[in-house]
Amino acid sequence: MSIFYHFPFVFKRPRVRDVILMAALMPFPAFAADLNLQVFDNQGGEIRALPGKINCTSECWVQVSSQALVSLFAVPNQGYRFKNWEGACAKTLGPLCTLKSESNNAVTARFVKAKVPQTPTRALLLLHDDGMKPTVWNDFVGQRFNDRCPVIYGGVFLEEEAVASKNKVHCYRISFGYYDMLKPASVTQDTQASIIKKKIRRRHLAQEVQAAVLGILDRHPNLSLTLVGQGQGSLAARTFLKSGSDLAKPIVGLLDLQTNTLTDAEKQSADLFQPMLSLKAEPDQNMKISAALAQLTQSRWMAR
Repeated sequence: MSIFYHFPFVFKRPRVRDVILMAALMPFPAFAADLNLQVFDNQGGEIRALPGKINCTSECWVQVSSQALVSLFAVPNQGYRFKNWEGACAKTLGPLCTLKSESNNAVTARFVKAKVPQTPTRALLLLHDDGMKPTVWNDFVGQRFNDRCPVIYGGVFLEEEAVASKNKVHCYRISFGYYDMLKPASVTQDTQASIIKKKIRRRHLAQEVQAAVLGILDRHPNLSLTLVGQGQGSLAARTFLKSGSDLAKPIVGLLDLQTNTLTDAEKQSADLFQPMLSLKAEPDQNMKISAALAQLTQSRWMAR
């Protein structure tokens, strides 16, 4: 249950709070910071910390190395929706808050009951390759969704959503780069360091996919979601799906658009999760993509 380290130690104070202490194998961090996580009124959802497997449903104290990067997800229970963060994450609008741990940082997530029952929703989430922008999908979105496909960044909707397709399918597209704003990229020629950096990068992209899915779920709890990705966007989706997160349950499949931007090692790692369909095409090849999406009728995703 650690965020950054193995072998966590749990100490509980009866009727007060859960205290989760983390200990590294070696070396032991010279400085540590306490992060206080709270769910307002102890109801409506939980706070999940990544990397790691900490699920806080009431109040938790997490000890991590000082200045370590911690990603927190506000996950609502059924019948609830995420409202806002308080404390150190107060300026964060979406369900994903990432911060550097400092002494006595406190974070509170507030959830509220959903006002009306949600009808079943079918949706697409478009994932562009790393280094590209969401606009790479403009031709496809214009043809199939009448240019109505809002961008999601860090779980936050940057545009209002509207269903424009004939079969009432919602369209969303992700904007990667949330973690790029948090710290400058380091330049190194070391091969091992470069490999580690790529792994961290893919993990961050996968967390951005999770944040986007969580943002959609917050609006549409009864969701059937299909991911359409190319290059690193597709690999990020596979990493997320392979994680075993229960947030992946609404995803009915992944359409992988193969590109030539992947290395052999990345293609091998892509075998972690088998996509529903694999198509050699670029996002602007509308006819091929539309034909591939039509094949998803086998999963009733595009059923009218």
